[in-house]
Amino acid sequence: MIQPIQPEDPFTAQARRRWEKIPKWAQKKILDNVFCGRCLGSVPILLETAEMKGKDLILRGKCQHCGKNICRVVEPETE
Repeated sequence: MIQPIQPEDPFTAQARRRWEKIPKWAQKKILDNVFCGRCLGSVPILLETAEMKGKDLILRGKCQHCGKNICRVVEPETE
């Protein structure tokens, strides 16, 4: 299992505000279920950066199993 050094706080200020609106149980589910193209399944992400692109929260990091770069998009809730 790969464990690279993670940044102290990978979130930009805007991304942090968006992330904190998500319930803790949902945050865990999001971080534990990111698709890895090398492992061909859902894996935990070792979070490196989190930023907003428009209304989407973009989480980037590495697969906890193989180290491949992976990404998760958290779309805003529909109104």
